[in-house]
Amino acid sequence: MVDKLKLQDVPELKPSMHLYDDLGIDSVMLLQLIVHIEEDLSLIVPEDELDPSIFVTVESLIGFIKTLEPRTVHASHS
Repeated sequence: MVDKLKLQDVPELKPSMHLYDDLGIDSVMLLQLIVHIEEDLSLIVPEDELDPSIFVTVESLIGFIKTLEPRTVHASHS
């Protein structure tokens, strides 16, 4: 997360860190984070399940990520 969002002055992520206050994540960065979760982790982030409480702390975000379903990749068999 630190690398993907190019967070400054964050030597180590801690579960209790607040995304907005401690990490300085804004709404645009939050959207980038959701895209990274979907693309890099191959998970589906359902828009109807996005709740502000998910994005309070690193711990709440990790808990949400653990509940996500993997995106199925249909491999073509030739």
